[in-house]
Formats: sequence, structure tokens, C-alpha cells
Amino acid sequence: MGREGVDGRARGAVRARGPRGDRSGRHDAGTGGGGDHRKMAGIVLRLGSEGYAIHVGRGLYETVLAQTLVGMDPARIVLASHPDILELHGSRLEDALRGMTAGDTSMMHFTFPPGEENKSLLTLERGYVALLEAGVTREDVVLAFGGGVVGDLAGFLAASYMRGVRYLQVPTTLMAMVDSSIGGKVGIDLPGAKNAVGCFHQPVAVVSDIGVLKTLPQREVNSGLAEVAKYGFLYDVELLSMLRIWESERSFEGTAIEKIIARCAGHKAEVVRQDERDVIGIRALLNYGHTFGHALESACGYQALRHGEAVALGMMMAARAAEMDGMAAGGLLELHRDVLMPLIAQVEAPEGLEVEVVLRRMLADKKRGRRQRFVLLEAPGEPRIVDSLDEDIVRRAVEEILRETWGMER
Repeated sequence: MGREGVDGRARGAVRARGPRGDRSGRHDAGTGGGGDHRKMAGIVLRLGSEGYAIHVGRGLYETVLAQTLVGMDPARIVLASHPDILELHGSRLEDALRGMTAGDTSMMHFTFPPGEENKSLLTLERGYVALLEAGVTREDVVLAFGGGVVGDLAGFLAASYMRGVRYLQVPTTLMAMVDSSIGGKVGIDLPGAKNAVGCFHQPVAVVSDIGVLKTLPQREVNSGLAEVAKYGFLYDVELLSMLRIWESERSFEGTAIEKIIARCAGHKAEVVRQDERDVIGIRALLNYGHTFGHALESACGYQALRHGEAVALGMMMAARAAEMDGMAAGGLLELHRDVLMPLIAQVEAPEGLEVEVVLRRMLADKKRGRRQRFVLLEAPGEPRIVDSLDEDIVRRAVEEILRETWGMER
């Protein structure tokens, strides 16, 4: 069954200590400026002699973000985003930056439509041409303002244009705040291959202003909450309780959601600190639910399911597989159902989705001679990487969860 994989406990599985845990370098600091003295969570991601800050709070565009750009002193700010985000939040962001940046700092927009299908070579080429025609140099700054697609593409644009320019991650979705904006993985998709081209390029800072989350559609919120749950299953069972409490109210006011985001960001920062380039297996643990989830996304053409929805289903499949394999005791899947089913309860079965197509996607890499790796749990907080899993277990896990969720049969 491939027990030579990474054992999360033996190889330093991450167990950060909550919002003020020392291991993630977290501290509380006032945002200052503009008369807004609310507290924010500050997390320092240390990478050798370097590193960067991850800020979580409110009113951060007018304070932390603007002050960071003042210190960077670019001639140009390239605001990379898509039109929907700019319509909702662009004016506030630009007003904040105009008020703090020097008078000789100009701003240009690079916009592209939302959606995974636009994280492409074609969009990237458009970006190169736009930056070149505007005279952008290595002394300037790219500001990635959006969700995961924007952050991935804008980050790769910054990494590859003129062999690398500085950039800032300013996430506007819950998913991006707790996961994709942190850690420097950037890239684009190729037809049929998600994130097939990319590199590691760390931002100068991550600025997560939770005030923008109030405009998120419910499905986007739930997609992000699935990623929150992933951290809970992997490292921090208390986070699952925090998630349940927040779900009962679903308020973006107060400090509850801020604490949840900061706690997740702290876990991600600690994982990246230990395994920045994903070479020793610790960072790979963050792919919990993703082997199954990516197959679901691919089978749907990356259209019908949000990433977090696919990962939620994938985590339930992984929990079922761990139980069938004998790695986990009974009750693991039930815990996953309790946490995750409310997040996907309103999601309809994607039109045309077939169990056999999902299974073919699952087994495609194995048939090409590539190692198929699964992150499984022995129990909450005890993850392991398994380098092989019986095909019958994979099949039964996929079939059972899709049948329970949508009544799908083979």
C-alpha cells in the first residue's frame, strides 16, 4: 500500500499554535494612520535571511499597503486584476494609494476576465506586451489584486518579465487569503494541465483586508471555508470548532473571521518556512484532498465546480479511502461530512459529470508512469503521504462520495 511516504509526525508535521503562536512569527500590531487604530494580525514568514510580512485586518489599503509602497518607491504600479474586482474595490484601493505614494508614481491597469480558463499563455503574453509598451522596468511593482487566478498569473508575470520584478499579493477572496497568496507558487495552466508552467517567486508582502469579503458570493465564501477546514483536519482541530461557530452567524464584522484567516495564514507560513520549494514533503501535505479534487475539476473542465468545492469532495474521498485502507479508524469520514457537507449542500451535480471520467483522470498520471501520491489522515492532525493506493479503494471512495452527495451511479 505504499507506506514509504512522508509521515507527518515523524517528519515534522506542522502544528502551529494558533493566532499568537511563536512558531509562525505572529504578533499583533496596530495599523495606525487615518485615525483607524484597529488591531491586525501580523505574521512574518521567515525564509533564511529574508522573508516578508502577511497582514490580516481592516483598513489596510489606506495604511499598511500604502506605506509598503512608499518604502518600495516604484515609478509605476501595475495593478493586475479583473474588471469585476476593480468595479467593486478599485476606487478605494486607488484612492488609498494616491494619498500615500509620491506624486511621480504612476499607475497602470492590466486586466483580464475572471476564470481559470484565463490563467493562460495568451493572457500572460498580453501582460508582457502591456508592460513592455508602458515602459515597466525592474524597479517597478506589480500589485496582484484579486483571487487565486489573479495572484497566480500576476505573480508569474512579475517573476518572468525582465527576469523578475517585485510584486505584492493583495487577495480579495477568502481562498486566496488563507492559502494561494502565501508561499510564492505562481504559474499558469496549459490545456488539460493545471499549473503546468510556473515557478517560485515570493511577494514583497501579503495584504489581506477582510473588508472586501462582504461582497463575495456565497459559493466563493464556502469554497474558501473548505480550505479553512483543510488546515483544521491537517493541523488544528480547534480551527474546526472556530469554523462551525462562525458559520452559525456568518458575519464579516467582529474579530472571528479575522482570527480564522490569521490562524490559517500562520499555518501556511510555517509550512512554507520549513519547505519553501516543496522538496521534503512537508509542503506537499497541503495537497490534502487535491489528488481527488483535481480529478473532479478536470472532469468538469474547470468550469462547474469551485476549487474549494472540489477539494471538499476530495477530502471526503480521502477520508473514506483512509478508512477502507485501514489507516484511519471509523469516524473520520463522519467528521468530514459534518464539517464539509454544509459547504457544498447547495451545489448541484455538474452536468455531464461521470464517475468513470473522474476515475480516468485519477489514474491518468499512473498510466503515464508518474507517481500518484495521496495525502491521507490517520486521525485529525496526523497526516501522511502515501505513494500508492489500491485502485479498488480509489474507485470505491470516488463512487461512494459522489453517490452520497448527488446520487450519482457509475
